[in-house]
Amino acid sequence: MLTFSVPVKSISKGEDNTFYSFSLTHKAVLFAGSRNLMLPKQTCSDLLSAFARLGFGFFVGCANGVDRSFRLAMTDSSYQDRCFVACAFENRIKPAYSYGLFASVVVPDNLHPKAALYRRTLWLVRRCAMILLFPEDPHNNNLWGKGSSLAFKAAMFHLKPVFVVTDSPPKNSLLYRVLPSNLFGVVQGYWVVPHPIKKGGTCDEQL
Repeated sequence: MLTFSVPVKSISKGEDNTFYSFSLTHKAVLFAGSRNLMLPKQTCSDLLSAFARLGFGFFVGCANGVDRSFRLAMTDSSYQDRCFVACAFENRIKPAYSYGLFASVVVPDNLHPKAALYRRTLWLVRRCAMILLFPEDPHNNNLWGKGSSLAFKAAMFHLKPVFVVTDSPPKNSLLYRVLPSNLFGVVQGYWVVPHPIKKGGTCDEQL
């Protein structure tokens, strides 16, 4: 189990910052985000290295954009054996999409394409411990794409923390806490954390 501690500004003047701590049920991160956003390769490589040093395995989808950015970075890393590419369609297993990484179709046959993508996203969210999400679509005024919104909502339903890389904080909710932070000094954004079962513990009851 791995615990993250996020600095929280103290309300009272003169007091030191406190920390909000939460733990993951296991070490598996899902990389997700807009299919229209390509990330710098160095950013992806730095994030992969940071997670790998902590012993994480990697999940990623078969789409373009953010998914493709991380698949490309993984092919040039020493972490290929830690990665699982979850595909919605049979043709996505081919090297043109998987880049030689281990890939498999994770949805039933003969689904409508939209239903297949939906099921693929839910399959990934259920199996990861946390999500690193780049949700903003540069082709749509940086609004969140439908796939990113689905991944976020599914994560909250399944009590999985999400680090959202965005300049604008996700809306407040009684269901989770939003904490401005940076991740490994590589990207800025917000932790969105469903309330832990106990202080410093996991959000889910799985141990």
